[in-house]
Amino acid sequence: MHKHLIVPAALLTLAACQQSPKSAGSADSTVAPADDGALTPTWAKRFTGTIADQPITLLLQKNGPATTDLRGWYAYDHHGEPISLRPFYGENRTDDSIIVNEGYTDEDGVIRGIVSPDGHFKGKWINATHNFDFDLKENNDSAVTFSVVAFSDSAKLLPDNARSPVATASAYTIWPTGGAAEPVITFLRQALAPGLKAGETPASLLKNGADSFFASYKSNAASIDSASMNDGPSWQWSAESGSVVAWNKWPYLVIEDWVYDFTGGAHGNGGSLFSVYDLSQSKKLTPADVFKPGYKPTVTAALEKSYRKKYKVPANQSLTDAGLQVKKIEPGDNFFLTSHGVGFSYTPYEIAAYAAGQITLFVPWADIKTVVREEYFR
Repeated sequence: MHKHLIVPAALLTLAACQQSPKSAGSADSTVAPADDGALTPTWAKRFTGTIADQPITLLLQKNGPATTDLRGWYAYDHHGEPISLRPFYGENRTDDSIIVNEGYTDEDGVIRGIVSPDGHFKGKWINATHNFDFDLKENNDSAVTFSVVAFSDSAKLLPDNARSPVATASAYTIWPTGGAAEPVITFLRQALAPGLKAGETPASLLKNGADSFFASYKSNAASIDSASMNDGPSWQWSAESGSVVAWNKWPYLVIEDWVYDFTGGAHGNGGSLFSVYDLSQSKKLTPADVFKPGYKPTVTAALEKSYRKKYKVPANQSLTDAGLQVKKIEPGDNFFLTSHGVGFSYTPYEIAAYAAGQITLFVPWADIKTVVREEYFR
């Protein structure tokens, strides 16, 4: 019987600057680019421009050397609802083009293009019915700048056995480098890496997380036999995690911390947690900071409205008949802010079955303005 590494429903927020790590080595994008101007293997960039004549702000990260090591968020500036960008696995490529998904339906867009050393991201936004050219320019006005630090490694369950199963761990974190006063940068570094000691780097903490994962993996060595080594993928454990900038416009910064672990069984488990920072106060926010007392009924009604719109659920159908495991969607602590509204996110199993994935709902300020503190509803 396997002794699984316990990860509480992906609610580990990589507290020590991420929990997990991908094939030996580390990369720190604070290293200067090569003399030929080539982009470093990892980077975090903020672009502005237009898609279909609509102004947008796009946050994009290259988190490792593979063509699929990409994540980000973007928003149309007039409504400010963040749209997640996830790796595109639909083709094998050897070039340096960028391809990320908004989602997995025909209506969702695919963003495809090239990031050049001169600070442009050029390409096309494509879905089943439309395609639009874009030329976005790197723009860090009113934004914190970041580098990306990555680490990956692997370990055999039975080091002396050539047929031993192997576990892999990969992680990356963002690291603030500028764009704000030094006290704000110091605050963010402490918030992102609370366990960082003198002489350590963010990569050190990523390695520590990997080592902890491998120690748990190897603790099973005494109970494994040769027959179970061939028991499908059960012993091919993996841990992946990362930090992604989701909103970056003064005074708000939102960071998504995601984790996915497989430690045997039918499937892995994971999810995302969001952290919201008011940089003008050097403070991590909670819902109690943003909302007035007694806010939950109003926000609950707004979340149901958002869910019905997003998933096309008619008014005469109950939420449980629509596939949720709850009769109402109440606001939790996993939330984020933009200048236009607030989002609440629910990890797999939290309000729906695992197959539904992470459910993230956005509510415009106008729908809940009576319960929002004035300093946030602007």
